Amino acid sequence: MKVLIVLLLSLVSLPTFSAGSGRYDSSADESALAYVEKMLAQQHYERASTWLVKYVDSSKGRRSADAWNLLGFSQRKQAHYPEALYAYQQALAIDPSHLGALEYLGELYLNLGQVVRAQENLERLKLLCENCVEQQQLTVAIQQHKIKE
Repeated sequence: MKVLIVLLLSLVSLPTFSAGSGRYDSSADESALAYVEKMLAQQHYERASTWLVKYVDSSKGRRSADAWNLLGFSQRKQAHYPEALYAYQQALAIDPSHLGALEYLGELYLNLGQVVRAQENLERLKLLCENCVEQQQLTVAIQQHKIKE
C-alpha cells in the first residue's frame, strides 16, 4: 500500500523550481531574478546564494519578496536552515501572502521535523489560493514526509 501511495504521489508531484512563481515586482526584477532562477534550475545553489545575498543587500533587492524567497530556497537546498528561515521570514514580512515563500517555508519546516508548522502554512495557502501549484506542492511534500516517518 505504501508503495502505491508513493507512486501516486510521485505522479502528481509538480516541478520544484517555481521559486518565484514567475511573478516579479517589476520588469527589472524579472530579468535579474530570471537569471538567478536559471542558476537554481541547474542546481547551482551556492552561486545563486552568493548573487542573491548581494542583491538583497541593495535598496531594490531588500524590498523584493521574490528575491528573499529565492535566497531562502537556495539556502535551504544547501541545508543552511537558519539562513533559509531568515530569508523566508523577510519575504513574508514584505508580502505576507507570498505563495512561494509560504510553500518553501513549509518545506523548510518539514526539513526541521516541524510537521505541524508545515501544515499551518498549508492552511494559509488554502485560504489564499484554491488548489494553486504552491498548495499542491506543499501537500505532496507533507504526504511524502509522513510516509517516510
